[in-house]
Amino acid sequence: MRIIALYLIIGLCLLCLFACAQEPAQQSNGHRKPQFRHDADLFIEDPTGEIKAEFKIEIARTDTDVMRGLKFRDQMDEDQAMLFIFEHLDYHTFWMQDTYLSLDMIFIGPDGSIVHIEKDTTPFSEDPILPSRPNLFVLEVLAGTAEKMNIKESDIVRWQDLQN
Repeated sequence: MRIIALYLIIGLCLLCLFACAQEPAQQSNGHRKPQFRHDADLFIEDPTGEIKAEFKIEIARTDTDVMRGLKFRDQMDEDQAMLFIFEHLDYHTFWMQDTYLSLDMIFIGPDGSIVHIEKDTTPFSEDPILPSRPNLFVLEVLAGTAEKMNIKESDIVRWQDLQN
């Protein structure tokens, strides 16, 4: 009888071990860990047309994508970014709730010119990040990227969807 109980305990332990090992995309907070989606290539140019930076971007177009943003992501490559596309020109504000990464937020006008840069945001902060001018797009990159790539207001942003 003891041998059967021992085999049963070993079997249950192995079952638990394999069940836990097959949950790499699940975080302890119950949210599925989002995977980066390469939707387009984005370029930032100075006013003369010289390319300063290029990124593989994930595009947030739907309300759900915009609300989720980069929440719950604990890593992003230096050449990756998220572009938010809004329907109307406005002072679109952001916050860092449930965002693990410090970011630079690049606010972009309807003509593609950068109108405001918010550098080195604070992870998990619920304080609003207010742009100084109306914007139609917002690009989120890793903190320090704007400084490292010498990205400035008046630089131009353009992108090419991979589906086209």
